[in-house]
Amino acid sequence: MTDARAALRSLIPDALRQFESAGRQTLRTCASAGFAGSQKAPSCPPLQSGEDLIDLAAAECGRLQGEATGRALRRELEERFHAQTANHLGVDFHPEFFQGDLLFAMGCRHAVPVFSCGGVPADNVAFPRGLLLSRGQPGDNFFGCEKLPVLSGRHRHQLVSLMPAFDAATVRAACAGLPGRLPDPADCAALAQLVQQLYLHPRVLAQRLFREQAGIMNGLLWQAAIQPACGLPPLATLDMQWLCSQLLRHDLQQPGTLARRLLLEPALLAAVWEELNGDRACWTGDEQALCRGTFLFWGVGEHGRGLALTPSDRFSKLTSFKHPGWSMVLTAQNIREALEQGRLVPSLFLSFAVTCLARGLRCAGGVFQAAYLPRMAQGLAAALRRCGEPALAGRVEGGAPSCQVCTGLLPLRIPRPEGSDPDAMQAGRAAGPAELWLAGGLSPALWQRLCDTAASDALAVSLPYHYDDLLGAHAGDPVRQALLREAAAAACSLPFLTARHGENCHA
Repeated sequence: MTDARAALRSLIPDALRQFESAGRQTLRTCASAGFAGSQKAPSCPPLQSGEDLIDLAAAECGRLQGEATGRALRRELEERFHAQTANHLGVDFHPEFFQGDLLFAMGCRHAVPVFSCGGVPADNVAFPRGLLLSRGQPGDNFFGCEKLPVLSGRHRHQLVSLMPAFDAATVRAACAGLPGRLPDPADCAALAQLVQQLYLHPRVLAQRLFREQAGIMNGLLWQAAIQPACGLPPLATLDMQWLCSQLLRHDLQQPGTLARRLLLEPALLAAVWEELNGDRACWTGDEQALCRGTFLFWGVGEHGRGLALTPSDRFSKLTSFKHPGWSMVLTAQNIREALEQGRLVPSLFLSFAVTCLARGLRCAGGVFQAAYLPRMAQGLAAALRRCGEPALAGRVEGGAPSCQVCTGLLPLRIPRPEGSDPDAMQAGRAAGPAELWLAGGLSPALWQRLCDTAASDALAVSLPYHYDDLLGAHAGDPVRQALLREAAAAACSLPFLTARHGENCHA
């Protein structure tokens, strides 16, 4: 066990520190009060007011999900300026993302703000093209997850923020093909009903872009997978890259904003490039080529594909090393026009710079974000100091809130199929919204059991998943087997879904 935790601690140290510090505290306590190290209060006000972000998010949410949800989101953000920022934009069938939303919701009162990353291709792990079922071969921890496509693969390489809307004919064809995909006819019928309820909703079909459809469908899925008696606030999913594009267009017109200085001062850009080169969620490479990430924005190429960008001409221009014909001189007008026309999509770094580092949005993220978001603040502050701006650097560091990990614990479980390793069977598999739907929805009793789960037990059943994910483990790995035994021991106190097509219960 020590070997496994040591291996994971070297890869996700900040997340493990937060999870382990919680000990036997309940998940509700952790979500409401914060894990240790995640509640550092800003030492000074943020550089900019977050009121424009609140106005923008509430208006867009109200347009997509109705005025009542828009008002609820506004009230939530005004009282607690926070959002879940771990998810990839799509319909949140991924168990890790959905359970992260549930954990985050334990600390929300009026709405559950989820600002999802749309700057990823549509073939990402969240599978925006359809449903995910937590099933697989015996011995699998998660990666045997079964994909049920609803949309074609035509746009799978396109950035999710830019995907066009789908139409009803595509969805009806997918539903017609479901009976041959699953062995249980009742499961097929129930999931076909769920697909129709989400994808064929009139408000969904009325939208122009997939990002708009995804936001509405996530709200509908939240309602479908959770019984109303649980009393959870509505889910409000918005595309973080779209939000940031609108904020950037505004900031570029305002003297003194962080975005204007960052994008239009070559010396500062050069310092930022050097300070954050090689860091996760930023960029890795030189001015001729990148081997990971992109600088400031994703350029948009043919068929909506994201193009990694590098600086050139002494940081006065962005170019694509793989597509030499793509270049843009960094002027306020050029950037604003490119954002408006969909030729640029903000990177993760720029998105967090505009929301968290400039406006003080508190971001609840995943196991990596707990480390890379503070590092972004440190790197930007160091760059500002190099450019003779120590006061501004202090404001960036002092005004940036810490990052709470809300995605990465998977305490809600379903039984494993027969034939699994005994320890794996006892530990179960992570449940997602599809499993909740098949079980009749999250009940008040199950929700209470989930809220009362000890953080240490939730961590124990989640470690095998992270071990598989980060270290590429295999079924015969003795360290993995030790993790599964610990998970099996902890699972006896966890909420389990044990019914199908009816009222769920807990062990």
